[in-house]
Amino acid sequence: MARNKRKYFDLMEGNKSNKHKAMFDSSDEENGATENVNSLKIDWLDINGDGAQSVALSSLPGCRFQNIQHNLAYDLDVLILVTRGELRKYRVPNLLLKYDTRGFNIHHYPLEDGTSPSIDLMMSILFCLKRLLDADKKVLIHCMGGLGRACLVAACFLQYLDENITPEATVDLLRDLRGPRAIQTIKQYNFIHDFRELHQKWLTEDFDTCISR
Repeated sequence: MARNKRKYFDLMEGNKSNKHKAMFDSSDEENGATENVNSLKIDWLDINGDGAQSVALSSLPGCRFQNIQHNLAYDLDVLILVTRGELRKYRVPNLLLKYDTRGFNIHHYPLEDGTSPSIDLMMSILFCLKRLLDADKKVLIHCMGGLGRACLVAACFLQYLDENITPEATVDLLRDLRGPRAIQTIKQYNFIHDFRELHQKWLTEDFDTCISR
């Protein structure tokens, strides 16, 4: 708890970065769920710094999923971070089926709203993303509001790909891209800053497990 408070106050005081004002909520998706149903904001993440459009971030498409088909490739892979309970709550319980019938490739990794995942789950998501990009696929990552869980995954993926990028630089990049409310909770912010350490421990533990066998 003390560690969370320290990181929170560091951010608020601008010790890490004063580029964006910190805006933390207990839930990462409440505001995004009420977004205008006639529009879907899709932002492309420049993964390689060459302007190539390969990874996109958005809120829950819901009844607007047809917009994806108009704007993006038909062979799009969709990485979904919302739970089935949230799909029912926001009245799109059959969204995964609709994606499938429209020809999208679905990768469902449900994360609870406002939380950060285990490092095992995060690495599974990042491996999936890397495999898709290596196959020259276009990927849409979405949660409910497109600000919390989707940006958390994107920030960790950037660090996974580039050992020179700092955690704070990934936060700044995503807040430039998605707005100042990107990275919504203290848990998610701290996970981004702890990702490299967690990843290293995960690698060590995985290696030790293999050796013990």
